[in-house]
Amino acid sequence: MKKVVFQKWQLKKLIFWVLILLILGSLLLGYTTWTLYTDKAAEEDYWQNAMLNQVQDEAYVKKLSKNATHVKTGSYVENIKQIDMKNSSFRVVSRVWFKWYGDDDLDMVNNFGVYNGTINSITTLADEVGADGLHYQLCTLDVSVFKNFWTKRFPLESHQLRFYIEPNHSIDRVVLEVDGENCAVNPSLSSAGYDLKRFDNAIYTNEYTTTYGEPGVKRAAVTSEFMTQIEINRDSFGLYLKCFIALFGTSLWVFITLFICTFHQVDPLSMIPAALFGTVSNIMVGANLLPDALQTGLLEYVNIWGVLTILAGAFVIININRVRNKYKDNKFAALYGRIVTFILLFIVVMGHILMPVAAYMW
Repeated sequence: MKKVVFQKWQLKKLIFWVLILLILGSLLLGYTTWTLYTDKAAEEDYWQNAMLNQVQDEAYVKKLSKNATHVKTGSYVENIKQIDMKNSSFRVVSRVWFKWYGDDDLDMVNNFGVYNGTINSITTLADEVGADGLHYQLCTLDVSVFKNFWTKRFPLESHQLRFYIEPNHSIDRVVLEVDGENCAVNPSLSSAGYDLKRFDNAIYTNEYTTTYGEPGVKRAAVTSEFMTQIEINRDSFGLYLKCFIALFGTSLWVFITLFICTFHQVDPLSMIPAALFGTVSNIMVGANLLPDALQTGLLEYVNIWGVLTILAGAFVIININRVRNKYKDNKFAALYGRIVTFILLFIVVMGHILMPVAAYMW
């Protein structure tokens, strides 16, 4: 086997471009994958924190609710009718029930609201009092809730959807409790592109920060809220492929031009602008699905990765042509092209594997 002997300028050029590709590719890929992974890992803390009932003045709340009626509250989430990321809202249909003893004048099914939500309809299904004095009310609740969706991992993101049922009465009259053994979610619940991952319920004590200027009132009201939360996750990579299929095509086009330049001594540099135009156009596919104020994340990272792939390919072609035209060395030009092209291919493929793997909730 014949040993390859490099001239000083050849070795210098080859090592320089190999190191540039490896170092810049590793730094960018390390940053993007770590950012996506930490965002995904933060979902667990976000979920658990929502279950904590953090009361600022526990003694005051306990004293205020000493003689309140304790109402067991539950929910059965039937369906997610809509997830509108563009307009920052979701719509859910759920059955909600209330059970309590005493306070015959309490009419919970007609005296509650949903925090940060608009009730589309309430249908009362049951309103009865048992022989033992247990009041029971059941209704179907159709509500649209405002939510700032996290878009860092879009289009492979998961979402935590919450709605808070708040009585029209303050905590001195009504204290809600979770009817945990009966709360559930429709096991076949799904929304277009998402699957159910988990659900839970909790009670949250809401202490208002203003009295709204009400005469004679010195301290803001405190209410007891019943919270239902569900987590949904992308059911497949379908939307991801839809957002980036054109980008994958343009990246493939770049490597075809590199192959042509390396093995056929043809200058395909004029073919690169077409790939760049295709990549820029591809960016609009995902952007049109998101609100204007989106987080920088997977959507941008993959598109930036594609743009950098095209630019790197253009620099490699320029260097191959320079070796041929300036040094009249077709043999080294072909060797340089093969080595750098395969390294670039490896880095690009690793990026398209690691970024979605880091983002997706498996």
